[in-house]
Amino acid sequence: MLIKNFTVNEFGEQVYNLFMSDVVSEGFYQEFEKEGFYNFLYKNPHFKESGAFVAVEGDKVIGFTCGWIRKEDEDDATKPGYFNTIFVKKEYRRQYVATKLFEKVVEWFKANGKTFVRSVFLGPCNWPWYIPETEKHNHPGLPAVPINTPYYFFLTRNDFHAQGHIDAFHLPLAKFEMNPDVLKRMEENEKKGLKIEVYDPEKHYGVEEFCEAINNPGFARSIRYNLNREKPYPFLIVSDNGRMAGWTGPMYTESTGRGHLDGIAVDPNVRGGGLGKSLFCSLCDYSKKQGSSFMTFFTGLENPARYIYLYAGFRICQSFAIMKKEIK
Repeated sequence: MLIKNFTVNEFGEQVYNLFMSDVVSEGFYQEFEKEGFYNFLYKNPHFKESGAFVAVEGDKVIGFTCGWIRKEDEDDATKPGYFNTIFVKKEYRRQYVATKLFEKVVEWFKANGKTFVRSVFLGPCNWPWYIPETEKHNHPGLPAVPINTPYYFFLTRNDFHAQGHIDAFHLPLAKFEMNPDVLKRMEENEKKGLKIEVYDPEKHYGVEEFCEAINNPGFARSIRYNLNREKPYPFLIVSDNGRMAGWTGPMYTESTGRGHLDGIAVDPNVRGGGLGKSLFCSLCDYSKKQGSSFMTFFTGLENPARYIYLYAGFRICQSFAIMKKEIK
């Protein structure tokens, strides 16, 4: 068995075949058409052949790995490298193939000035996966390392440690019904001028003020990006007599049937009246009526919004560890 530097021309198709035969077949990772795999992995703007390696026996690829460094982080030693990709053919597992591959990636990180590596959703490549025990309900990207899996134990043996934990949530929308208590609370809030509505630029105002009030740069980017589209997706807001005081994120059904979710946020000045629950449940109701068949998303253990999701009927379907390794 030899470890070789990877090139797409020489090994790209064999790595795709390895992924489909020995990774996808286990039922967790989502399959790709060949072109889609090439676009997802090899044409990712942050992918570098110099950071990718294959294990070969004779002329057969039996393993593959790659590290990731964001282009904007290449000359910044304070920023991490990322690691989340290692495949080994089933019959060659537990024979140190993965270990030898990983050693090459660590050498590459060192050569590029990185002092630590993370496995986290902020990385430049996140593999799509299927929710266990469903009819291929999917989530578009792994948020971190699935806990208590062979991959998780491989990382812990190679000196990764957990920095935090994330839970993935799932609900078949056929099971969703608006809770009578939520409907009652919505009626009470409407009497105060707080109404949940689809955003209408002719009717509502205060987008930038809302972005400042919630103090969440990621949500603010999502709001502005959607509104700057040629045809923005609809989204729900809390209308405080016309002023934007809550937001659900753009609403549409993805090709897999998944109801899209970017997040929910409520202006701190109007929190405490059940508006978060009402917004989220209204989003689920809208998605169901528009033909979405399920919803999936993830959130951290410390995020209080998780109780809203559980209240709405969602269940935790997979737990993940955010992991980090120091490079010496």
